[in-house]
Amino acid sequence: MDSLDYAEGTQPHENPRLFWSIALEAAWESLWVIARALYEFLCSFASLFLILVVQVTPFWIVIYLYSTYMPNVVAEVHWTILVIPVLIATYITRSLFTTLLGYLHSFAEQRWGRAYSRRIPRWMVSKQILDTTRDLKSSFSSVGVFFRKVSRLVRQPWSRSKSRNQLPKAICQTCNNLKGRVNSWDDVKISYSDLPRSRQSCVICATMLAATRHFYPPTNTSSAFFHHWRRSWEDDEVFLVWNKQNKTVTVELGHHSDIWPRFTFYCLTKGPDMPLISSPRAIVDDTRSEASMHRVFSWILACTTEHEHCGKNEPKPLPDRVFDLGDSHGSPIKLIDSHNQLGYYACLSHCWGPVQPLRTLSGNKIAFMAGIPMAALPKTFQDAVTVCRQLNIRYFWVDSLCIVQDSIDEWQTQSSKMATIYENAFITIAATKAKGHEEGLHHSKEMEMYIDCIPASEIGHGISEDVYVRLNYDSRGGIKHWDIPDFGQSQDQEWPLLTRAWVFQERLLSPRMLHFAKSELVWECRTGAFCDCGRRLTDASKEMPDMEFRRLVSSQSIKTSDVTPAQLRALWYAIVERYSRLMGNLTHEGDVFPALSGLATRISGLLGDEYVAGIWRSNMVEGLLWTYDSNNERPQPYRIRLSPKSWRAPTWSWASMTDAISYQNHSKFQWTRGYLQEVYARVINVECNPTGSQKTGPISSAALTLSGWTSSATIRIKRSSWGWECSSGEASFGLYCTLDRDPPYGSSLFIDHPEDLVDGTRATCLRLARIANEDWYLVLVKESPSSNSFRRVGLFKGPDITWQWTSSESWRRRAKQRYHEEKRVMRIV
Repeated sequence: MDSLDYAEGTQPHENPRLFWSIALEAAWESLWVIARALYEFLCSFASLFLILVVQVTPFWIVIYLYSTYMPNVVAEVHWTILVIPVLIATYITRSLFTTLLGYLHSFAEQRWGRAYSRRIPRWMVSKQILDTTRDLKSSFSSVGVFFRKVSRLVRQPWSRSKSRNQLPKAICQTCNNLKGRVNSWDDVKISYSDLPRSRQSCVICATMLAATRHFYPPTNTSSAFFHHWRRSWEDDEVFLVWNKQNKTVTVELGHHSDIWPRFTFYCLTKGPDMPLISSPRAIVDDTRSEASMHRVFSWILACTTEHEHCGKNEPKPLPDRVFDLGDSHGSPIKLIDSHNQLGYYACLSHCWGPVQPLRTLSGNKIAFMAGIPMAALPKTFQDAVTVCRQLNIRYFWVDSLCIVQDSIDEWQTQSSKMATIYENAFITIAATKAKGHEEGLHHSKEMEMYIDCIPASEIGHGISEDVYVRLNYDSRGGIKHWDIPDFGQSQDQEWPLLTRAWVFQERLLSPRMLHFAKSELVWECRTGAFCDCGRRLTDASKEMPDMEFRRLVSSQSIKTSDVTPAQLRALWYAIVERYSRLMGNLTHEGDVFPALSGLATRISGLLGDEYVAGIWRSNMVEGLLWTYDSNNERPQPYRIRLSPKSWRAPTWSWASMTDAISYQNHSKFQWTRGYLQEVYARVINVECNPTGSQKTGPISSAALTLSGWTSSATIRIKRSSWGWECSSGEASFGLYCTLDRDPPYGSSLFIDHPEDLVDGTRATCLRLARIANEDWYLVLVKESPSSNSFRRVGLFKGPDITWQWTSSESWRRRAKQRYHEEKRVMRIV
């Protein structure tokens, strides 16, 4: 986007010991590579030696036993008689070895936690031994294949007799009875125009055609969607997408796109035996219904009794002030002081909307403690109270009513406890689909049309059970399936609550969250996320930042020291990246730290480190390696990255941005993730002054002093009609211009706020660290012409400088990079 050139007329810094400096640096790098390679070799040798012992020992034992006790048997018969006992002995030894490793693994995990591997020698957990021991049993494949083939021969006649009694009876030429595999997605592609013909002989095609005609009648040719659908499809393709986990099929009218219809089929009881029909379940088409509450109760039961990471169902201390809903549906609603009473309570997570909701103020607090009529509450609050009573939860907490809003002191006190309030709640009720407090929790009546019933008589083929079809999503509306995306501006229409920065923290801290989405219920807990259709949407075993954090905040994980400090920091950077996508939505820009303080406090407790303006003190240099996220989806008005209206964080902190950021050494894409090889800069001093007693809360000032190698440069900016761009896609960096006017390939400049700079601005580049053989520099400009302090304006990535001893080009690149550098101490604010 911008280019960085060497400042003309600036004399290069004299460095008579440049050659020896580069030689020593290269020697150190080479020795480090050699030492690491030697260490890896020793680890591999130890692993392979252990595996060899396991593989060869049974053979020699068998030979010894035969030669000692039965020497004549081998001589009289044949030596091949030894093959069978050798194979059996090897298999038994492998099994015993893998079983022993399993017991050792379980013992170590219980004793030291899942991160116990860092406590034992590396060769014992090297990749070679882990991969080999995992496959020891399966590698003995000849016996396994034999028994599988025998069992298949036994099962085959029974399977054939069973299939005669199942639907469908014949192989359909259109859908192939959902057994075809035609591409890399394991999906079946058929022609929609073939369905009317094949429905006469195929129950699956008849079901698909009936569902399509229910939602998109072929007679309604005046529908704009109908014509768009007919024009856009190549041969009217229908895709049958396999769900391998549930062994069911989703019908997509258009492939892998959110704008096309997607059907899922259910029966209330056990229906016809075909993959198109999901397991029997209650069809919930109204979140107010009794069936809907039964679904919630089933989620609660499973969460409190079966989920490993969700903890036990125990009462927790109530917040300082809560609503007492009474012990019956007609009881008065009173605001009470809890006095640290233990109990079960629910929180409400909601959008305030353009109009402020009913609030507790100093003037009406006494009246609210006497009682509030149900009719006086906003619609969302009324629905939440009803849900609490249906779930037999007596106490209810909502921020606008349980915190005195016109008391600054109380707000500061209670906001510091917000994380604990959500973490101790039995459940958090989320008005996820509502943009304001008057919309309520439940969807409107017109949304019920997206679950429809197909009578059995319409399908035919001996079907006796009605089939329900669910329209998951299409261009005209429908039920959009819940997912855990990087919530941001693009989710504003479907789940507006999740675009709020404050709610990001509430989601991750709540042990259970019940979302009232636009057209269905969604359950989130520390084990995963589940929706009305029964599909498990996320899993705690997957490497997702929100699932990982939820697991870590459980008391069991904290006791077992489940992760290393490096993993905790990586988790924090992933959380910051996701949170930064929502920072622009803060009503009060100064809340950038308070809205994340609960998560920061939890990570700080696990990490045992000091939190400084969003970065960990012991890891400051790595915490500076952030840039704006050019991949973040933003509408056109947000293309220019504006600075906060008032100061809220130092320029070296990610909180000084109002747009999404990305850490260069913690990319979410495995193929672009860089690894931190070396840190060049040294932290001299860090100053950070919180405005209150909470170290993770808002700050009034901060400064960072670094020592490192610097060079001078000039920033060149080219403006265009749509934003900020670089004409060549490369950056001209001052370190190379006196030696080579052509900028090296791979140089890139990431400016934080280009609108704050002018062309020709003089800059100082401080070498921070090396990531994936590329040096990264902090780009600094003076705070004012007479100041000795600097402010960050961006980050610069140099070219690949992979060291090669025998390459003169490698020496030349290193010399060009180091020649103009001088060591300085820089104070950054």
